[in-house]
Amino acid sequence: MKAISHIRYSVLRGLLGMVLGVFLLINPEGSVSALIRLLAAILLIGGLFALYFAWKDSRQSPSSHPSGREPDKGLQRLLYMTAFIFIAFALFLLLFPRFFAGLAMFLTGIVLLLSSLTQITGIIQFRRTHAIGLPWYIYINPVIICILSVVILVNPFEAAMTLAIFTGVICLVYALTEIIQAIVEHRLIRKNKQSGS
Repeated sequence: MKAISHIRYSVLRGLLGMVLGVFLLINPEGSVSALIRLLAAILLIGGLFALYFAWKDSRQSPSSHPSGREPDKGLQRLLYMTAFIFIAFALFLLLFPRFFAGLAMFLTGIVLLLSSLTQITGIIQFRRTHAIGLPWYIYINPVIICILSVVILVNPFEAAMTLAIFTGVICLVYALTEIIQAIVEHRLIRKNKQSGS
């Protein structure tokens, strides 16, 4: 059952990677700035909510507080600090999008590196749980993604548009190989079950 859920997760990862890759290839110029604005909006909303909850908690009297005690000053300070950091970071994202576009590509490199390591771990776990030899091309995807993520981390490109196109291609390659891997693993499991019965 674990292997089937791993295969479903691989297909889902592949489909999400395909959607992201197509989005980056269709609109490379606007995709990076759109992602930065989306992140800024998420941070701004999170900061405003934290500010509201801290303010609301500080205005409650001990009798009306849910715990029946004095409001927790440490929690209030933490909420105010979180609100300040989120709002400040959201404003920096909106004011300096070019800087954060380069940073976004660096983060993309980290995400791709983690994805390749996840895929390698999945292959290793599959081999441990099933006494079936996997085809050689299953190993190509994680190695390529790992190499490309290191290239992005070591030497990011100058233009955000080029990075968006490059990332879109990587996402599509990753998505296709992830789906192919899931199909191959599913067929091998079915074949193994049929030969065992």
